[in-house]
Amino acid sequence: MKQHLNPKYQAQRLLSKLQRLNCKVLKTTEKPNALMIHIDAPTPELARHSIEITEKVNGLQRRIRAARISGCCIMWEA
Repeated sequence: MKQHLNPKYQAQRLLSKLQRLNCKVLKTTEKPNALMIHIDAPTPELARHSIEITEKVNGLQRRIRAARISGCCIMWEA
């Protein structure tokens, strides 16, 4: 198997790229269908390709933004 097709390899490259772009990675969580990456602030390119999500948990509402790149879901507080 070629390394560039391996999802874990692609995720590691994405994490390295985010760090080079001065995105602070707060947390990563591996889910069955994607790697979830929480960052502090997006790059302009991520902000352009993102969607807004409003979630309500236990009566508290918050807005987050998310973008999917290289099979990973990148999220940040809106």
